[in-house]
Amino acid sequence: MKDNKILILEDDIIVGIDLQEVLIANGYNTILVHNYETALIQAKFFKPNLAICDINLGKGLTGIDFVKDVYVLLPKLEIIYVSAFSNKQMMDEVAATNSLNYIVKPWNEDQIKVSVKMAFNYIEKKYSHEDLLSGLSLTEYKIIDLIAKQKKSKEIGALLFISDKTVRNHRYNIIKKLNIPNDNNSLLKWALTHMKE
Repeated sequence: MKDNKILILEDDIIVGIDLQEVLIANGYNTILVHNYETALIQAKFFKPNLAICDINLGKGLTGIDFVKDVYVLLPKLEIIYVSAFSNKQMMDEVAATNSLNYIVKPWNEDQIKVSVKMAFNYIEKKYSHEDLLSGLSLTEYKIIDLIAKQKKSKEIGALLFISDKTVRNHRYNIIKKLNIPNDNNSLLKWALTHMKE
């Protein structure tokens, strides 16, 4: 990934600047905002890959509200939350947004560096996986999805209303496009590993 962009949503200006300095020193392209409304506007134009959100933004809307709303604009955005405290209700709300991580303040520099590095490793792996699959036709994608569900060629043919021979031809083409060795069960192994998401 060429440009690792991070939007920082932190209502405490000093904490936000500290966080931004750590990230800039580690080569990340960042933008710092202090409230929900500005964060939504900046997300639309900045198009970050990752957002680090303080959950408690003073009165009114929270970081969780921001995440729920920003997913409409940027469904592939990944999230790391930061907060000074947590409780069961908050953790349930955080879990519902499928965030990558949750850091309790006061954080230290190493926590931030490791969390962000792990996040971008995950994002890069996710994008490369999507790039591989984007080269498949719709029928090939359906076939590999069914292979991941451990369907046999005969079952796949019946489900897609195509012959067994056509399924085998598609399997061969998928192997070539994904650059998988043409060994016994290599396509099944690849599908089971990569089609879980």
